[in-house]
Amino acid sequence: MDSEQMDNDQQYFQSYDQFQVHELMLRDRPRVSAYYDAIMNNKKLFENKVVLDVGSGTGVLSMFAAKAGAKLVYAVDACPTICDLAEELIKCNGLHDRIQVTNKRVEDIEKFDENIDIIISEWMGFYLFHESMLESVIYARDHFLHTSLQNDDNTSEQNESIIIFPSHAYLYCAPFIDQHIRIESNTMWNDYFDLNFSPIRQYIKNSDLNECVIETIEPSQLVHDAQLIQSIDLRTVRINEIRSMRSFCEFYIDNTCIISGFCFWFDCYFSSNNNSSILRSTRLTTSPYSSKTHWKQTLVFLPEDIYPLKDDIVPVNIKLKQSSTNRRHYNLTISIKKIKENLHNNNNNNNNSEKNQEENLLNTSNTKRQRRRSSTMSSNKRMISENEAMDTTSESSSNDTDNDSNESGEHPIPCSCDRDRCKLIKTIIEKYNEENIVE
Repeated sequence: MDSEQMDNDQQYFQSYDQFQVHELMLRDRPRVSAYYDAIMNNKKLFENKVVLDVGSGTGVLSMFAAKAGAKLVYAVDACPTICDLAEELIKCNGLHDRIQVTNKRVEDIEKFDENIDIIISEWMGFYLFHESMLESVIYARDHFLHTSLQNDDNTSEQNESIIIFPSHAYLYCAPFIDQHIRIESNTMWNDYFDLNFSPIRQYIKNSDLNECVIETIEPSQLVHDAQLIQSIDLRTVRINEIRSMRSFCEFYIDNTCIISGFCFWFDCYFSSNNNSSILRSTRLTTSPYSSKTHWKQTLVFLPEDIYPLKDDIVPVNIKLKQSSTNRRHYNLTISIKKIKENLHNNNNNNNNSEKNQEENLLNTSNTKRQRRRSSTMSSNKRMISENEAMDTTSESSSNDTDNDSNESGEHPIPCSCDRDRCKLIKTIIEKYNEENIVE
């Protein structure tokens, strides 16, 4: 590990050596409840087993495992202050004879006194992969798990015997409309109590929305159902597979709408070899439709809103790439090459009067948007060669889309020509601006 990466790791562990961070996670009831239910509903799985808790923090998951019947739990964490607190909490709960706290990075441990039967870990970051703690879980699996993946010759039966909680993770993406963040960013400082405060924007972090925004959004802000863009099986995934990931999906637009950007969230499942179906196992979700978690959702804003019409198709390329300067961070890139216009729909609009078009459009903007699942979704997980140059953008950054993101012929947006599509888009913008004036 080079000195720069050591410095990055040191900063990372220092940030987690503050109790306030752990307080936030302990107060996240959906998070803690999912782990509690998954472990307690599988007591037979944990009875008399040796468990490794990677990144154990305050030791809450280790204590769940011990209470479920584990004979020994190795609680491994690199933060000294939090390890001291964990030992105090473990002793307070009378579990110190079955839980051994080790203040090290799991990568710095040569071996444990006993073979590891089960790995538990809360490794998930924003948009699932931020912080790259998944690498530590994979390392622990390959080096310490009793039935580990030492080569590619493992049978499916051997893979099924590997027990890691959570066992599977899924990352989703959906387009959304923002009614506050971009408007405030663009207009608030231009007219601040009758003063022009626009020069202050350069001092405000992420005022241009070039980085991811971690925020909770309402389900009504989603303009389409989510699509699965990445899936992880922790029993088999390898480190090189998560260093660069690409996905492609197409969103078929049911109703004329505005898209401000794309929202990401994840689900995790706790499935064991005793489960016949992943979907019947305990689930931890960070979806906008469910109870709020400390992960919230990850919002990637486009440089400008786009305005797809009913029956248009929005093709989206998504790339997640580990930063070359800090492996704890990923660069998340959204690219929209060109909205595919539905020409048949445009021809039908020609038969309607301008008045009917505008009335239909305004009715659409005032009603709750209907969403549907796209009929097609493909995920291209082509891995990028390690020899390729890696991005060097800032942490958790969301790169600008390609310059042709908003192409719709040669017409600008908004456009004052007589083309039906341009009239509709202009009406959308005017109506949206009227409804969302920041006072």
